[in-house]
Amino acid sequence: MYFPYMRGKQYELLALKEVALRLNPKKVRPIIEPVTDDIKRLCSAVEVLNNHSVTPHIIVNPQVGDLASDSPDSLYTEISNNYSVSFIPCIRISNQNLAHTQQLLQQLASDEISFSLLIEEDIPSNINSYTSRSVANIIRGITSYSHSFSNSLPNSVIIESSFPSKKRNADYSRTPQFFSDAHLTFKQPLIQHQIGFGDFLTIDNVWSTSGGPAFVIAIHITFIDNSNKNMYVKHSLSIKNPNDQSDPAGKFKEALQEMIDFANAKPSIDQNTLGFQEYINIHQNRSYPGLAVPKKLSMMHHIETIANFL
Repeated sequence: MYFPYMRGKQYELLALKEVALRLNPKKVRPIIEPVTDDIKRLCSAVEVLNNHSVTPHIIVNPQVGDLASDSPDSLYTEISNNYSVSFIPCIRISNQNLAHTQQLLQQLASDEISFSLLIEEDIPSNINSYTSRSVANIIRGITSYSHSFSNSLPNSVIIESSFPSKKRNADYSRTPQFFSDAHLTFKQPLIQHQIGFGDFLTIDNVWSTSGGPAFVIAIHITFIDNSNKNMYVKHSLSIKNPNDQSDPAGKFKEALQEMIDFANAKPSIDQNTLGFQEYINIHQNRSYPGLAVPKKLSMMHHIETIANFL
């Protein structure tokens, strides 16, 4: 099963809402880490997912954003008491916060409510009573955990930061780069009891609120190569005026043209995803949607590409 890890920014939630009708709930279960206090917008996205039988995991004690300092049970209580949506509460646990999260974990277990765990590090304390009840024990990669600890977890899910991020768009290679083979290896699996895999899609896993006009516009599109079944990412870049932030619309059109040309020459790219079809519409209409929309479309395309493969 695929567990795309998304933070609850506006366009990430919109991506989930728009791609929801294409998702098989037996193959895709999103993880959402809310980063803003706009709970209504979050629950609106969850409602759409529910309408298509998808039940997401929501991290109720996020590490970053507006809600990072709230108590572990406040977000869970707010959603449960005020919104009629179905979700799996995901509790982020570490050695530092274990004492603060145990009350919520014990309450969920006592009420026989399904929950998942986002385990940030090896935890020497005996947490078997929680991991054995958790429907998914999520870890971020495997290099940050001991072999014995990661293999002791039932129902484990490995989230990897697969996107080859650069500080500047100009530094991306135009040659497609290897992205991941997690959609293949999770079936072997990498660790005992692994039930799924995930990634941070076509964005970096590092939390940041910065953004703004770019000197070079980049569009990122992923595809599973027909020859070896590995996933790659193609970076399409603008060319004009790389030393200033002028004409973002013109730069976007350049990057989009490169992406469309590459896709037309590369049968491995699934042009029938909702995200890619919208890219085609934008290209045909010669419109400029701003820079947030392409991020949304690339995320939609990425999720659907993996979902179609599974």
